[in-house]
Amino acid sequence: MGRFPIGKFLLALSFSVCMVISTVALGATATASPQWCEEDPVFLVNGALVDVTTTFPAEYLSAIKDPVAFELLVPSNAIAAVVALPGSVPMTAKITKSLPANGLLSLGVPIVVKVTVTASKSFDTKTKVAGTYLWLSSTAYGKSNVTTFVRYTLIGL
Repeated sequence: MGRFPIGKFLLALSFSVCMVISTVALGATATASPQWCEEDPVFLVNGALVDVTTTFPAEYLSAIKDPVAFELLVPSNAIAAVVALPGSVPMTAKITKSLPANGLLSLGVPIVVKVTVTASKSFDTKTKVAGTYLWLSSTAYGKSNVTTFVRYTLIGL
């Protein structure tokens, strides 16, 4: 392993730290719509930021029974970490290296995002994944008490 992959990873890591700091600093002055609750954990996968945003109607905030659970499934040979857990309700985030190892991670890193909102009532949720090196980003709609699965591919790492 030469210097370039390590240098690329360190550059991406330092960029990611700067992005998180600026997001937290800017987020402190922003105001959210009072009609929605938004949970927004940030992950780092092979040097790329993965920002997961799950929203649900604020009227159901008192119905939330357990912390909102986020799980990021990545290949067994990926390097991944939870970077930030900002949110208005308790949440958990974990990384599971359960996807098959990919010998050519530079051609694409598959990820699966799992989100579970456990509540005493049924309501709609919306999950969007954004970040660096994300390909075919879209929004997934789900329901409370049902795990939402969203599949993405990180390219160009």
